[in-house]
Amino acid sequence: MDWEFMILNYIREHWQSDWLDKLMPIVSFMGKLSLIWVLLAVICLCVKKTRPLGRSMACMLIFDLIACNGIIKPIVSRLRPCVLNNTVDLIVSVPFDASFPSGHTLFAFSAATILFIYHKGWGLAAYAFACVMGFSRMYLYVHFPTDVLLGAIFGVILAIVAYRLEDMLLEKDKPLFHLPKRQPKA
Repeated sequence: MDWEFMILNYIREHWQSDWLDKLMPIVSFMGKLSLIWVLLAVICLCVKKTRPLGRSMACMLIFDLIACNGIIKPIVSRLRPCVLNNTVDLIVSVPFDASFPSGHTLFAFSAATILFIYHKGWGLAAYAFACVMGFSRMYLYVHFPTDVLLGAIFGVILAIVAYRLEDMLLEKDKPLFHLPKRQPKA
């Protein structure tokens, strides 16, 4: 954990600036309660053309919420860096839940993965935003680097699982386990 504090302190000592002090809380706020992703899912569900994306996004949000906030965070119950090193002046309030994994990062990478599945360009833009989201959590001293890194990895994995699960459940005419039909002999 010492090396993680070294990274956080390096960010704080070498990258902290007035404009980032204004920007990073805004970026972080955009991920609060995953409202940006919930809003995107609702908008997509309301438009017929983007309804499949909206369904996948909604499934991913529910799946991520259960996995991250319902299972992983309570089990790991890791203290946040700002709690362990309370000498740092925070520019945001201390979050109330556990540090591992970064939920902001997990949801952002999950959403980016779902967007990438449906539209590569939107997905790439969302991945860039997800990286900034993860950085904001370290910049604000509320997450360790491993919280952010594993939040990103879990986010991608959980999004793919949620997408596949939602895809299987909506394919009513396809069995969960499909054996190919035998081809007749010529």
